[in-house]
Amino acid sequence: MSEIDIEEKLTRIFAAIIQVCQLHAGEAEGYMKNNAPWKDRTGVARASLHSKVLIDKDNITIRLSHGVEYGVYLEYAHGGKYAILNPTARLYKEKLIRSLNSLFKR
Repeated sequence: MSEIDIEEKLTRIFAAIIQVCQLHAGEAEGYMKNNAPWKDRTGVARASLHSKVLIDKDNITIRLSHGVEYGVYLEYAHGGKYAILNPTARLYKEKLIRSLNSLFKR
């Protein structure tokens, strides 16, 4: 196998991993918006929940976050009663691992 073939295969693998991450990030965002455990007053906190796939040379990261300043209180106040980020991350971590494992099975 030539160096060009290896580079092309690595590029395709990297692109496939990014696609899987983007799929799960979108699903996780929908899950957070549908399952956030607080009662909406204005709907702003729920609407501002979002996910993003960050890509750099060495890492692909899925970031789940609030878009409101008081999101930190929803996550950590009241013993985490209103938390949605970490529960979603735990749930989608397992789904992501399964998807990536199936991507690499022949």
